[in-house]
Amino acid sequence: MNRVSIAQLEAFYWVAELGSVHRAAAHLNVTQPTLSLRLRKLEAELAAPVLERYGRGVRLSRSGHAFLAKVKPVLDAYGHLHKAGTPATIDGRIRIGLAEGFAIACLRHLVPALAGQYKLLRPEWTVTTSSALEQELLQGNLDLAVLVDPIGDRALRLVPLGPQGNVWAATPALARQLRTSPRAMSRQTVITTPPPTSMYRNTIAWFASARQKPGPLCICTSVNAAAQLVAAGIGIGIFPKRMIEAYRPSGALAVIASKPQLAAGRVYLAHHVTADADRIEAVMRVIEGVTAELNYFDIKAGRKKSASRRRTIRRSPLRR
Repeated sequence: MNRVSIAQLEAFYWVAELGSVHRAAAHLNVTQPTLSLRLRKLEAELAAPVLERYGRGVRLSRSGHAFLAKVKPVLDAYGHLHKAGTPATIDGRIRIGLAEGFAIACLRHLVPALAGQYKLLRPEWTVTTSSALEQELLQGNLDLAVLVDPIGDRALRLVPLGPQGNVWAATPALARQLRTSPRAMSRQTVITTPPPTSMYRNTIAWFASARQKPGPLCICTSVNAAAQLVAAGIGIGIFPKRMIEAYRPSGALAVIASKPQLAAGRVYLAHHVTADADRIEAVMRVIEGVTAELNYFDIKAGRKKSASRRRTIRRSPLRR
């Protein structure tokens, strides 16, 4: 393996990530024959096939999986060396998506924090449900997004940020009257976002844990609008705990101390595998700083969930 080049390693890495020689060539701004030649030379040096045909694309061979784990650290180190002495200027337009419950609690802090640290960056914010943001990422309409309980796709990288506590909420008067079991709460109108959103999945799963079904569902595509419907006394709903705390000064919403407790959501920063690493890292640092200052993530819930997972078969929930 004396004559393996960085160009050959990059060719292999991006074909493995994108599952296509054509897409990898476009990403590296080379012709497809040039990329194919680099792959052939690499495999000749390795004396083992690292890619194999699969349908209309390619996939990693058994040897390729082992080789990929060694290639990424090499390319990361090369990238750092290449940029040494010329610190990147973080500037330009960046399209950021935020799950709506997260945005209600954090966006007013994120905007000035990002502007203060990266004055040349021009963020454009999209706030909607996590499932909608995931599709926008896959379609190339966003550069990165904060997602809750994402479904996952091989084209996206998911970086865990922390556990988000969830609670049932109602008007203060209704919260005082309600019995908190799934059977008792199944008599209430439940306001939620549509499937396959995290809010909807949490709602169905909580009732199913007690072999119950929710009462009449009021489906609303906006988490903020759903909270307003709950505040108007129309029903009850599941929301991020920090979002409900943002409503506390108005006294419009109160937490229902439900049993069993709701599972914490998993919050991730997601971006396309081809996204600019420096810009992603810059935004992630700001998000981590703001959420730490707000004490946003429910560390106790995360530890409880981790302990529970250790007692079960380890299997990634993000693989289809």
